[in-house]
Amino acid sequence: MHALIISSLKPPRPGIDVHGTYKRLALHIRALHALGASLEIAYYVTDEDVPPDADLDAAAARQEPAEAAHWGIPARVRLIRRRRPAGGFVSHYLEGMLSAGDQPAMAPWGGPEQAAAVGHLVDTGPDLVVVNNLHATTALLRSGRRPKRLFFDLDDVQHRVRLRWCKQKPSTPGKILMLTHIPALLLAERAAARAAEATFVCGEEDRAHLARLGLPRVLLIPNAVDVPAQTAELATEPRLLFVGAMGHGPNQEAAERLVRQILPLVRRQRPDALLALAGQGSEALSFVAPEVVGVELLGFVPDISALYDRCAVFVCPMTNGGGTRIKLLEAAAFGLPIVSTTMGAEGLALKDGVEIVLAETDAALADACVALLNAPASRARIGEAGRCAINKNFNSKTIQKRLEQIFAGTT
Repeated sequence: MHALIISSLKPPRPGIDVHGTYKRLALHIRALHALGASLEIAYYVTDEDVPPDADLDAAAARQEPAEAAHWGIPARVRLIRRRRPAGGFVSHYLEGMLSAGDQPAMAPWGGPEQAAAVGHLVDTGPDLVVVNNLHATTALLRSGRRPKRLFFDLDDVQHRVRLRWCKQKPSTPGKILMLTHIPALLLAERAAARAAEATFVCGEEDRAHLARLGLPRVLLIPNAVDVPAQTAELATEPRLLFVGAMGHGPNQEAAERLVRQILPLVRRQRPDALLALAGQGSEALSFVAPEVVGVELLGFVPDISALYDRCAVFVCPMTNGGGTRIKLLEAAAFGLPIVSTTMGAEGLALKDGVEIVLAETDAALADACVALLNAPASRARIGEAGRCAINKNFNSKTIQKRLEQIFAGTT
C-alpha cells in the first residue's frame, strides 16, 4: 500500500518540533507504517524556508534523512510552497465570504498553485490519502481530485474556533466581519467530510456537534500521548507550570493572563510561588518585564519530563482555540495535577475535583492553585487519578491501534 499524507505543517526539525500538532501527525504516520505502507508526506514551506528560486524537489530530497531521524520511519518528502496572500480590505475580509481557501487563515495553503501541487500528488495514484486539518484540505477541494480512499483529519473544527474567537471581547468591526467567513468554513468542512471515507476529530464535543449538523462518518480519534511507566515523587517547590508554543495566539493569551492576573493573586497567599513558562518563544515574551518576580521563562525545553518532575501544578487558563490540549494530556500522564478552565480541558472528560480542578475566573484559578500547593495529599490524589484516566482513554498505543483498524478497513 502506498499512502500519501498531506500536512499543513512545515517539515519537522528533529528534537524541536514536538508540540501537539506534530504528535497527532505521528499517530497517522506510525499507524500506516505498522500496516506496511510506503509513506509519502507533503509539507508546506515558506519562501524563508526554501528560497523562491530553489528547486523544491531537491530541497525535499535533502529533508528526507531528517524526516527519518525525527519519526524513526523512512518516508519520501514532498514540498508545497505556501502562497503570500494579497493585502488589503477586499482580500482580508470579502473574498473569504465565498471561499474558505481565500480566507486569511487558510489562504497560504489553499490557493490555485497549492491546489495544482496537491492535484499532481493525488494524480500519482496513492492507495490512501490522509489530509491533516482544513488548511491543507482547502487545496484538495480546490483541485477537484478525489483519491481512491480519503481520510480527513479535521482535528480542530475551524468554524467553531472562528466563532469562539469572534465572540471574545473586545468586540471589533474586524471580528464582526470575520463572522461572515463562518458559513464558508462550514461548507468546506462539509464538502471534505462528504468526500472522505471518514473524518477524524479529537473531542467528543466536536464529534457530536458535527453529527448534529449532518456531517457523515465523523469518528472520534483523540489526541494521545505516551504514558510513562512510573512518575517521580511530588515536587517540593511551589512551582506552577504552563507549556505552549507562544507563536500560537491562544497560548500567548493564556501565558499573559497567568503573568498579569493569576500569579499576583497566588503570590498574595503564597509569596514563594513560582511560575514556569515553557515552549518555543516563551523565552522572549514581551509582557514579562525584568522586574516581574517569580516568573521563569524557559523557552524550548528538550527534556520536558524533567520539567514536569520539578513542578507542583499545571495551570491552563485558556479561553480560546479548539480541539484538545495535548499539553494537558502530557502533564496528566506524568501525574501532575491540573487546574484549568472548562474550555482549556475541553474534550478530556476529566472529572472536576477528582481528576482535574476546573475554574473560570482569575480569582478561582488562583485559589485552586493555592489550595493544591498547600495540600500535597490532594495534589497526589488528583495527579494519580488524572494519570489513570489519561492512560485509559488517551494512550498513544491504544489510539494508534484504532487508526490501524480504520486504515485497514477492519472496523
